[in-house]
Amino acid sequence: MSQIYLYILISILTIASPGPGVLLTLMNTLNYSLRSALAGIIGVAVGMGVISIIAASSLGVIITTSQFALIVVKIVGAAYLAYLGVKLFRSTPKKMRESGSEGSLILPSKSSRFRQGFFVSLLNPKPIVFFMALFPQFINAEKPFISQFCIFSMIFCVLVVIIHFIYGASASSVKKKLATGKAFSYLNKTGGSVFMVFAIGLIGSVITQYLH
Repeated sequence: MSQIYLYILISILTIASPGPGVLLTLMNTLNYSLRSALAGIIGVAVGMGVISIIAASSLGVIITTSQFALIVVKIVGAAYLAYLGVKLFRSTPKKMRESGSEGSLILPSKSSRFRQGFFVSLLNPKPIVFFMALFPQFINAEKPFISQFCIFSMIFCVLVVIIHFIYGASASSVKKKLATGKAFSYLNKTGGSVFMVFAIGLIGSVITQYLH
C-alpha cells in the first residue's frame, strides 16, 4: 500500500489516454450536455469495476490465455463499437433537431446512456489485460487480498468518473463556440468514424492473433 501514489499515477495516465470511453463521453457532451453525459460516465466506471472483478477472477485468466475466448470478446467488442460508430455517423446533429419543430429534440434515456458506457468498457479486452498486469504489482501477499482489491478497484473507478467529467467539462466549454448544425454534423461524422476505426483495430488484432 506504500506504492498507492504510483498506482494512482499509472491509473490516471491510463484513463486519460483517448479511447472508446473517452470518445463516448465527449460525443454525449457535445450532442446533448455534460449533465446528460453523466449517466454514460457512470456506466463506463461501473463497466471498469466489473472488468476489475473479472481480471481478479479465474475468468480473467481464461479470457487472456484462451485464444478463442479472447477472439470472441474482441469480435463482440468490435461489432458494438461499429454499431455505435454507424449510429453516431448517421445521427441528426442537435442544432439541426432544435431548428425543427418544437419538441423535436429527444434526449436518450439515462438507462440508454448508462448501457452504452457500460458495454463500451465491458467489451473492450484491453482493460482486462491491464488489470491483470497492474494489480499483482501492488498487492501485498502478506495482507488480505479482498480488501486490497476493493481499494484499488474503487480508486480506479472514482478516477474514471473524475477524469471523464473533466473531459466532458472541456467539451462543454468548446460546444458554446459551435453555433451551427453543420459543425455538429462534422463532429458526429468524425466521432462515428473514430468509433469505426477502433472497431477495425480490434478486428485487425483478431486477424493478427489468428495468423500467429
